[in-house]
Amino acid sequence: MTRWKAGAGLLATAFLALGPVVPAGADPIGVPVPPAQGAPTLLRLEVDTMTPRIVTAGTPQLTVTGRVTNTGDRRVDDIRVKVQRGEPVESDRDLRDLPGLATDSASSPFADVARSLAPGDTAPVSVTVPVRGVEQSLALTQPGVYPVLVNVNGRPDYGGQARLAEVSLPLPVLSVPSGPSTAPDQNPPSVTILWPILDTQPRRLPTSNGQTVLTDDDLADSLSVGGRLYGLVDAVDQAAATSGTLPRSLCFAVDPDLLQTVSAMSAGYKVRTDDGRTVNGKGAVVATNWLARLAELTHGRCVISVPYADADLVALSRSGAVDLAQLSIASSSIVADLLGPVQPAKELFWPAGGTFDQRTLVDLASIGPTTVLADPARLQNVKGQAPYMLNGIHTNHPVRALPIDPLLSQTLSGPGGKGGSLQDGLAALTFRTVFDQAASDHVVVAPPRRWTASETELGGYLDLAQQLFDGRFANPQLLEQQLSGADQGTATGLAYTPQDSAQEIPPSVSADVVRINTVKRDLLDAMDEDNTTNVDPNDLLSPMQYGLLRGMSTAWRGRAPQAALTVDRVDEELDALRGKVVVNNHDRPLTLASGDSPIPIGISNGLPVAIVVRIHLTASPGLRPEQYQDIRIPAASGISRYIPAEVIRAGRFTVDAQLTTPGGTKLGSTARMELTSTSYGIVTVALTGVAGGVLVLLTTFRIFRRVRTARAGRAGNSQAPVEP
Repeated sequence: MTRWKAGAGLLATAFLALGPVVPAGADPIGVPVPPAQGAPTLLRLEVDTMTPRIVTAGTPQLTVTGRVTNTGDRRVDDIRVKVQRGEPVESDRDLRDLPGLATDSASSPFADVARSLAPGDTAPVSVTVPVRGVEQSLALTQPGVYPVLVNVNGRPDYGGQARLAEVSLPLPVLSVPSGPSTAPDQNPPSVTILWPILDTQPRRLPTSNGQTVLTDDDLADSLSVGGRLYGLVDAVDQAAATSGTLPRSLCFAVDPDLLQTVSAMSAGYKVRTDDGRTVNGKGAVVATNWLARLAELTHGRCVISVPYADADLVALSRSGAVDLAQLSIASSSIVADLLGPVQPAKELFWPAGGTFDQRTLVDLASIGPTTVLADPARLQNVKGQAPYMLNGIHTNHPVRALPIDPLLSQTLSGPGGKGGSLQDGLAALTFRTVFDQAASDHVVVAPPRRWTASETELGGYLDLAQQLFDGRFANPQLLEQQLSGADQGTATGLAYTPQDSAQEIPPSVSADVVRINTVKRDLLDAMDEDNTTNVDPNDLLSPMQYGLLRGMSTAWRGRAPQAALTVDRVDEELDALRGKVVVNNHDRPLTLASGDSPIPIGISNGLPVAIVVRIHLTASPGLRPEQYQDIRIPAASGISRYIPAEVIRAGRFTVDAQLTTPGGTKLGSTARMELTSTSYGIVTVALTGVAGGVLVLLTTFRIFRRVRTARAGRAGNSQAPVEP
């Protein structure tokens, strides 16, 4: 018996009122009906199972189970439940608006649930209805996808009998018992299913010492039995073990950052606690097993690589961080290395939100031919059939678009894009491949990037796909086959709306990423490998670049504070590296012995690589230091330099010493030194000499005037007449 026949499924939750139902926070198995405006919430109906999920010739009856809870402030009496159905859906719109469809074509009799429920009480719900019959049954006569309503009635205090709760469910019917069945089309559609292998968020911290440190140990739980990532791998593994056709429809979308993190966990890792300590991680063994199992599962099968950490390419392109965008794309080599001998499909992109802006498309096409798995609603001026050539993108390389199926994506995504109802997904896939007369020849199923469906739900979806392939209602097709043919249509480009822009990683975060990346590049230019340590500067700084990409992950869309925190951690790590190159501050004042004594500067390099630094000295008046040229400091060592300086006067001076790279990036912190000089500088001596010369000259001139005056007086006395 298949998984969906076993009836295990998603939890359905709906808040119910004296009118229609209020949706709860949990992802429902069916579609909750909105409440009447102003209606009080009295009941919550949770539908656990619907057995079977798909009606076939061997299905005599339908059973729905769950529970109803009184969430109001009054007692509710005479609670009963029934199942009723409407006419088969005819379009995508019907499936999207299931609660709005009439369900008065047939119904089961009411089944008792509870005589009374006080506020807070819960009672089990179970109702069984025959699928055929004239009365008190679903009265099915033709295959199709039917809207089904689970209807709960009750009588609240101070009120009459009324419908208090309802949940809408789609019911696919492939064959009616003892009645007609659906015959496959002569040209059934080809189906490709993307299978996303991405973590819910990046977790690895940027470290320059080679140690693997994670923000938490939730990834170990996800890789373990019962975990989300374990289920994504195990569901395919179980389905592939019994089917040779299903794997041909699958294409694994893999995040290089996740693979690299899991691989590093295998060798042992640390987890940073809330108080800043690091403790040993618990997931080394499960990481080893999961990665080996994924490598075996993807061997010889279709694999595409999302950008490293699923980085937001549009946000990177708009901020001008082209080198980071290129690094994120080139990281597909990590997938090839860790899953080898897998070769991910090249130049193939699956954008978050189903679209790229014009600038990003141009940036991608400047690297090589580009194909985008796009939302068909974003294609502009479409002509012909897929795949489409985007002839409005003027670059050296062609840009193509292959549309994904929006209905199938939406039904699997559910509210918030995290994980929808399995029943909705089953119904949509059945409708598209079996009953939709306008279906495309090629169907691409794109689930949520971070699909949170349980392993049972994933297995149920794959079981249905396999049944459709076995019944020849659809053909499994590799993604490469869908792209291998000639372009059959054209479009001018992809629409990128203000709503799309609002979903991006915000400019405040991307601006910090660009700033930090500029600092990283300048440090790399200043660094050099030292043969005493044999550490490559790229190995020292590349964790910073990858850390910046984690900060730009689409996982942070709608969570800007977490994105900013991830980027801040890179900034802190880079600051720690810059802080290892310092000027040794002196504890006591230095004395300059003469007017041209040099200033001694001690520099320490705590990095495992050599680095070129530039010394900047700022002195107080009376001291003129020369600006020194660039200095190469070996790894893990220190040197001293004597900076020529000119003392203009005697006294005490302060000198601020700052190190930078030749490109201007600050290193360490500013060091302040106290200097004392009792010696006169050259200028002072010169001025003193000139003043002394002037004094001698003035003294000589004064003596000369006195001598001349005295001689003039004696001459006057010798020429005076003598009296008789």
